[in-house]
Amino acid sequence: MSAAVARLSALPLFATIRALPPNLRGALWVIASGATFTLVSVFIRLSARELDSLQVSFFRAVFGLLFIAPLLVRLRVNPFDSPRLGQHFTRAFMGTASMLCGFYAAAHLPLADSTSIGFSTPLFITMIAALFMGEIVRWRRWTATIVGFLGVLLMVRPGGDVLQVAALVAIAAALLTSVSAMMVKRLSAHESALRVLATFAIFSTLLTVVPAIVVWRWPSPTVWLYVAAIGLCATIGQYFWVRGYAIAQASAVAPFDYLRMPLSVLMGFLVFAELPTIWTLVGTLIIAASGLYIAYREAQLGKKITAGVKPHKAPA
Repeated sequence: MSAAVARLSALPLFATIRALPPNLRGALWVIASGATFTLVSVFIRLSARELDSLQVSFFRAVFGLLFIAPLLVRLRVNPFDSPRLGQHFTRAFMGTASMLCGFYAAAHLPLADSTSIGFSTPLFITMIAALFMGEIVRWRRWTATIVGFLGVLLMVRPGGDVLQVAALVAIAAALLTSVSAMMVKRLSAHESALRVLATFAIFSTLLTVVPAIVVWRWPSPTVWLYVAAIGLCATIGQYFWVRGYAIAQASAVAPFDYLRMPLSVLMGFLVFAELPTIWTLVGTLIIAASGLYIAYREAQLGKKITAGVKPHKAPA
């Protein structure tokens, strides 16, 4: 495998990409991640025509584990050889709950709606950091967070006749994703990315097997391809996303993550003949603007810390 990777890296295209500035390379990784995750949502919708979303989630976990297993064997990584196994399980539990909610929402909402509601994850991260982790968040970031949640409310419109259970489940998925992301960040300071991915794949398989058995139906040959594609694309998408944010500044690549929205609109139209409502488009713009402002404020604080300058005030 390493020889094949080395041959690919020697190709002119890859050599050109390696020569690009870090922020531009990071943006390309994030764009590739967004395209891959959009495909995941498409395959979830297609699989849900035959299977319950609980069973689709189980297959995502199983195939994700199958794709990771050869790396574990080759690199001789024992996923359970960690003093933080309890933290890994807690993170996997939260991540699995997020996955179950996200797959349900993707199966029951238009593609653009489930994608746009998922953009509220940075808003939840800001809220959790302030309320439960002691981070000081001043009025600017609080204002951006509140405005972002108004964008979410605009899309789901509580009290209107379009409010769906699936929309509330999508919001729950964004909340659970934010908790899982913060736990991953804490674990990544001490554990390898491969171990974090492997423990999630193992524990999520165990956590979803019983619910999958309850609703079990044998997939048709075509759906077997769909669920295998979900596991493969989700694993690749995670890798792309981590690579993008690892080599570039978050504030520089964050705008490119929102390209998932036009991609979702395009795929929703081509595959499912869906078009987003005006409420979805306006709500997405509000959420994106809020998320980008939060990323900008965090980048400003990071520059001060890197430069060794202590801010006179807590970051807004």
